[in-house]
Amino acid sequence: MTTVIFGGTAAYHLRLEDFAQVGERRILDTPYGPSAPFVRLAAGEKNVWFSSRHGEGGLQRSAAFVNHRANLWAARALGASGLLSWNGVGAIAPGLQVGQLVVPDDALDMTRARVASFAENDGDAPPAHPRPMPQGKPFDEGLRARLLQACAASGLPLAAHGTYVCTEGPRLETAAEIALYGWGGAAVVGMTLVPEIWLAAELGLPYASLCIVTNMATGRWQLDPRRDFGPGVGITGLRLTLAAA
Repeated sequence: MTTVIFGGTAAYHLRLEDFAQVGERRILDTPYGPSAPFVRLAAGEKNVWFSSRHGEGGLQRSAAFVNHRANLWAARALGASGLLSWNGVGAIAPGLQVGQLVVPDDALDMTRARVASFAENDGDAPPAHPRPMPQGKPFDEGLRARLLQACAASGLPLAAHGTYVCTEGPRLETAAEIALYGWGGAAVVGMTLVPEIWLAAELGLPYASLCIVTNMATGRWQLDPRRDFGPGVGITGLRLTLAAA
């Protein structure tokens, strides 16, 4: 199995050579523009491709401006048979705390302007004809199980289930919006997983994600005022996704 890991919050702070043997670096031309850089990593028996969604050496693009179509198309071209990612999220559900891990098993898409298909027009499909995407379950249970095993071994607090709500960004959500999402069953909020999960499904690529709580969502700050977007988030994300690959 060839796993592609998409790095999220703080991936741009990482020295990849501290975690794995670093191989070739590739930027692929796709029908949707150039992809983000992909770097080959070898750690023990694990051999993966890694890509930092938000840039290298610093934050270069926020979630709302990631070219997901180019990145997913490139991942398939590199031979991906499974996709893992990590994401910094705000906590909505009671009981979650900053630093906690959540492996979501459902998603709530509240984006409005993002392109969620490889097709340019209704009825069209680009070369290689991506598959239709019926989406009852956006996350693959086999990959989720591997992430859960890696998270459990870390000893960090873990929620094994939860719904991830994705908002449009780049602005933060209002307290009223967070209250609505909580009423709808969302556990955590972020801006990154959509349309990534739908594009992965369209290409037939199994997908699972690790959420790391970096802060409480708007209107929940009084429960825990801490905010952590630092390098430790990236270190945790890469270590655990590598372990699950």
